This record gives sequence, C-alpha cells and structure tokens, in this order.
Amino acid sequence: MIDVRENSRLGHLFRPSPFSPDRAYWLDGHVLRWRSGVESGALNLSQVASVQVILPPAGQGTARCIVRTVAGRLHRFSDDYWFGWNRVERHRWGVREHRRGTFLGLVAALARRARKANPAVVLTYGPGWGRPFAPEELDRARGFMGQTGVHTPEQGEDGQTGTA
Repeated sequence: MIDVRENSRLGHLFRPSPFSPDRAYWLDGHVLRWRSGVESGALNLSQVASVQVILPPAGQGTARCIVRTVAGRLHRFSDDYWFGWNRVERHRWGVREHRRGTFLGLVAALARRARKANPAVVLTYGPGWGRPFAPEELDRARGFMGQTGVHTPEQGEDGQTGTA
C-alpha cells in the first residue's frame, strides 16, 4: 500500500534495477519510514549511528546514501530509478533516470534531523571512510544557497525552521 507521504517533498522513490520492486523512503517527523514492495518499516532517527553520502558529479554515476543503525542494520538507497515491466512503465522498460532532486532533499533533511535527534551521529561524505560533512553542503549541491525565495527542505513557506 502506498503512503501519500512517499510523494511528499521529503520522500524519495527509487528502483535499483528493472527487476526489483520500487522502494520508497520518507521522513515523518523524527521517523524514517520505508516501503519495499509490500514490506514496510520505520526507524526512529535517534537510533541512527551514521549517514554516509556518496555523491558523484551529476551525470557521472549513481548517488547513494547508507544509513547505519545503532544495532548495525543498513538501509541503502540511491537516486536511480529503473523503469519496470508493468502496465504504466512497460514502454520505457530498462531505461534509467536519476532522481537526484528528491534524493538530495531527503538526505539533507535526514542528516539534519538525525544530527538533532542523536548528536553522536557520524555524517560522512564520499566512498570508503569518506570525510565529515555538514548537511548544509547537500543544500548547496541541490542549489538552495544564494537563491532568494527558495527554502531548504527544513524550512516552511515563511522561511522559518520548525520542529517536525
């Protein structure tokens, strides 16, 4: 069953291969929710131990995010969407598109909220061990900085940050 918040501005839908079910991740306050086919679940952001973001230049690879919980469970998602073999997408089967806008919106808000819920969370940028990063770097990658009238995913229409 599809939750309407999957399509919100803090939601991201992806399909890692043409043969896998589509997967969705979205933020609901301080809870990261996901759906993969018919399975679904939730993760309280205070249980997040690390967030790793791998962000190659646009058009030169797949952006990935790996969330590790305190218990050691991994949640992986990317900006890839492969069109599948269903009635709606069949005419584009096997075609891949990057959904970097929704990916960056979710990851920036996730990093910001995880850091607020658990100050000990480790935020790394890049493959391997990576380097530490601040969520504001992802806002710049998405093009928020320096634009007037554009608000980051954590801000409302009035430009004020609120509690989610």
